[in-house]
Amino acid sequence: MYTTAEAVYSLCKLITEVELPGPEVEGFITKAQARIDARLRKHYRVPLNEPVPAIIASIAADMAAAMVLDKVYSDRQPNQTTLSDVYRKRAEADLDRVIEEGLLDGLPGVVKIEPPAPAVRPALATTTPKKSPLEEALARW
Repeated sequence: MYTTAEAVYSLCKLITEVELPGPEVEGFITKAQARIDARLRKHYRVPLNEPVPAIIASIAADMAAAMVLDKVYSDRQPNQTTLSDVYRKRAEADLDRVIEEGLLDGLPGVVKIEPPAPAVRPALATTTPKKSPLEEALARW
């Protein structure tokens, strides 16, 4: 797992294990990890190996906390910007930054996936000393 139930509970200080048991929180952590892996899959081998980079642990905690807060409080504050929205938006922005800026590149246990090389068209070559009319026409293109 990319984060722990304790890290999620620390972001949701008013929620206790009595209100939302640890196994349910771990389910939200698993969902957060699946979302993170889906975004990282094109760039890095997932799931990430231990030790999980701190930024990914933070993103996973924010995403899971947003899900926990939505579950517990969604019916209590329907028309307000909730803390879950803040956590979700922060996690998404951080994940975008990780991908765009390559923040995981070179970290221990992180394997970057190289994009396939672009297809190269074969070049027209000649063995004659003078260019052929066809070669000159193609060069003008």
